Amino acid sequence: MEQAGERVHQHDVFISYSHQLDDGPATAFQAAVEHFGRPFYRSRDLRVFRDKTNLSASPHLWADIEKALGESAWLIVMASPLAAESPWVRKEIRWWLEHRSGDRILIALTAGTIAWDAERGEFDWARTDCLPRKELAGAFTQEPRWVDLTWLREHKRISPRHTRLVQAVAEFVAPVRGRSKAELIGAHLRRQLRFRQTVTAISVVLAVLLGIAVVAGVRANEESDRAAERQLVATSRQLVAEAASIQDSQPDLARQLLVQAYRMAPTAQAHGALVASAAIPDVLPTDGSSQGVAYCPSGGLLATAADDGVTLYGTDGNRRLGLVGTARGSATAVAFGQDCGVLAVGDAFGHVRLWSVSRADEPRLLTAVRPDDGGVGGLAFIGRTLRLAVITDGAVPHVVDFEKPDAEVTDSLPGTTLAGITETIAVSPDGTLVAASYEGGKVRLMSLTEEGGLTVESTTNSPSDALAFSPDGQFLAVGGEEDSARLWDVSDPSRPSPAALLGARSSLGVDSVAFSTSGRSLATGAGDGTIQLWDMSDPLRPAQGARLTGHSGRVKALAFAPDGRTLASAASDGATRAADGSDDLNGTVRLWRVAEAERSSSRVFLPDGHMSAQPFGKDGHVLALGSPSTLWWVDGAAQPHRLSTLTTFNQGGQQVSFAPDGRTLATGTPLKMWDTSDPLEPRELTTTALRQGADLVLFSPDGDLVAADEDDRLGLWSTEDEPRRLALLPAATRSPAVFLDDGRSLATVTRARDAVQVWDVSTPSEPRKAATLRTGAARPTSLAASDGTLYVGDSHGAVTAWRVRGDRADRLGSSTRHTTAVEDLAVHPQGATAASGGADGSVRIWDVSGPENPRESAVLDVGAGTDGMAFSADGHTLAVSTGGATQMWEAEPSTIQQQLCAQSEPITREQWAQYLPDRTYSPPCVEPQPTVETSA
Repeated sequence: MEQAGERVHQHDVFISYSHQLDDGPATAFQAAVEHFGRPFYRSRDLRVFRDKTNLSASPHLWADIEKALGESAWLIVMASPLAAESPWVRKEIRWWLEHRSGDRILIALTAGTIAWDAERGEFDWARTDCLPRKELAGAFTQEPRWVDLTWLREHKRISPRHTRLVQAVAEFVAPVRGRSKAELIGAHLRRQLRFRQTVTAISVVLAVLLGIAVVAGVRANEESDRAAERQLVATSRQLVAEAASIQDSQPDLARQLLVQAYRMAPTAQAHGALVASAAIPDVLPTDGSSQGVAYCPSGGLLATAADDGVTLYGTDGNRRLGLVGTARGSATAVAFGQDCGVLAVGDAFGHVRLWSVSRADEPRLLTAVRPDDGGVGGLAFIGRTLRLAVITDGAVPHVVDFEKPDAEVTDSLPGTTLAGITETIAVSPDGTLVAASYEGGKVRLMSLTEEGGLTVESTTNSPSDALAFSPDGQFLAVGGEEDSARLWDVSDPSRPSPAALLGARSSLGVDSVAFSTSGRSLATGAGDGTIQLWDMSDPLRPAQGARLTGHSGRVKALAFAPDGRTLASAASDGATRAADGSDDLNGTVRLWRVAEAERSSSRVFLPDGHMSAQPFGKDGHVLALGSPSTLWWVDGAAQPHRLSTLTTFNQGGQQVSFAPDGRTLATGTPLKMWDTSDPLEPRELTTTALRQGADLVLFSPDGDLVAADEDDRLGLWSTEDEPRRLALLPAATRSPAVFLDDGRSLATVTRARDAVQVWDVSTPSEPRKAATLRTGAARPTSLAASDGTLYVGDSHGAVTAWRVRGDRADRLGSSTRHTTAVEDLAVHPQGATAASGGADGSVRIWDVSGPENPRESAVLDVGAGTDGMAFSADGHTLAVSTGGATQMWEAEPSTIQQQLCAQSEPITREQWAQYLPDRTYSPPCVEPQPTVETSA
């Protein structure tokens, strides 16, 4: 212990922390430590070393840090997952343990988890994620002193005299000073009291003289702060707008601008843009020209063909798994077999090779054949066999049989001597019909025998640069030099008939076409780099969907993922091959998230729907959906998968809701309770007498009550022991309800559907009417609540906020943005964000931090009317059901920013100067480098 006047160390405390995460908290913490207990005439009482305040520019950074460590009496580690990974923090801890003792290490928790295993006398490293294990394992014989400062991150600015901060700082100052916390707090408060008394006396004397000046100064400072804040908000909004304008053409830069926008000002607009950012396409660069792209039919693999061969990726495009090379020349065509274990690759020198890709990281050549001397223009597997239809230069079609011991060509037909033919070929899903390009802008339709023979059925006059069969084999989509694609009915291949003309705003011809696996969507890629999505629900009347405009070169190939949620497109529009820009362009493959014929911004898609208002387990990893009644694992780290299915009497599914404990589940047909502690094997707990089924099952916030729809009444059921009905409330059939005010109130829709009735259910067996909310000419269609604020969606597309207090309800604010009825509402657990869904197929994100003025921050296109919506209990996930499907969005800004940073290259100095010319270069996704200041 060092007393004043006999110090042996230059610094009392050395603070080790992560700049990326804890720069603000570290600044506030240092100020509070230095101010703790100091007399007013002294600048500081404790001497604290922190790199930003104590170091100047120096080429010998570690030497300066090491010197400061040697001159410090105590080490305070600001613990967080980023700090645990920081090389500077780890290096500083190693130095301390080598030259000092763990007895003089104090820990301030700013993020993550610390867990001590008392039996082992060691940290529980399975749960502790904010301390470096290698350095601190075994460093303590008993649990070290640590204080929770995670709350400090909530304050952008905080006074060193803040009561909670003073209490926390006393925990650190006590061992440093060698005095008790109570003694220090008492002395600190006495000094503060004396200081205030002195200031008060002086203020009384000078108040008259200084009053006007003080007021003017305060107002000037406040106005200056407001002006600076307004400037940050304006710049943030500008960056969001700039990101939206370039998100397809420059996806990496758009992601960087969004992160910087939220970094500058976390506005509702910036938050909404982050939530919708999954709509930004992923870009996979290729070495050389991109020629083809293919998805494995059963999912899991994506193949891209280019000059350097074929690259295999995971279907998300974020994991490069392997490379399939070509012996000579570029890969010109690629296709997966039905079982995904084999991959066929054609090249510019006419070779067709069959590869085993059961292990994508180690592709293995099986066999090869060369049908003729011409380059391969296209190839396709025939049904579930190892036969391929191949087309080579001169529009020569072949059938190659790889099922024979020695691969052989079983049949070929003569081609053409005309030049300028773009060779392409397609096979019907049942493997009986082959379509191939032919001379003079024609398409040959050929039947295929079981022995692998080709017979020409018809030749159709139609541009033939791109061909694709519909999944049912009835239609053939054809693209070529025209600026429109054509749809042919090939039910009778000997007499194909025109079915539809797909005219888009593209130009320079149609070079690629692809159907989704459902057949409800068609994509056409044009020579000008645009992609047009088509709604093929009625093939005779295709409807234009979204238009994708990211490529700058012609779109050579298109492919839908098996689930239809991602569209891959290949084009030669990457960086130039030569450093001086004189050579051809490399290629890119873009991955677009789509929902049928529209773009999508959801990151997760489940082929299951009918969601209740309480579908998430407590940790947000288990999602309950009701059609069928299924539990899904949706932790975000892996693809969602089914865990178990719950029994029901209704083939169409049922309402499924989680209790607040995250383990108890209620199903509606019949009304039954389940224990899902093991979600793989849910255990039935109790069954009620209500067997006709409930279209609404809703838990109260404390889990003691369940509200269940019973025809034109709403039953209140106790969940204690054997469930029993406590009361029946009049309510509209199949209408929404919501608990509010910590479960003491319940809002329902009246039987006449002309108002919302709030009930006092503080005594559940004796509910009484409280407030009545009139919605005028509109019918209330959806309800949600946060504490005492009730949100009502209506049939006119409005979302209205009400403040409910006892028997009184005050209308706060309203906004009408939906063009149809608001079918669903959900409020984020923190209460500042809400989401609404309508029959118009849109989900709107709202900033309701001021419910008097709900502000729309983002619009998410879900492709159909909503059928359930909810935020997870931790607020990280927004789930939206649309009939037979559920889509999910990440809603936590910090998580989204991490994802955007991982998916993009840092913004360059040149780009920064273009968009933020008045600000010092500080890329948002790069941790400060150890030049002037450390990364510790």
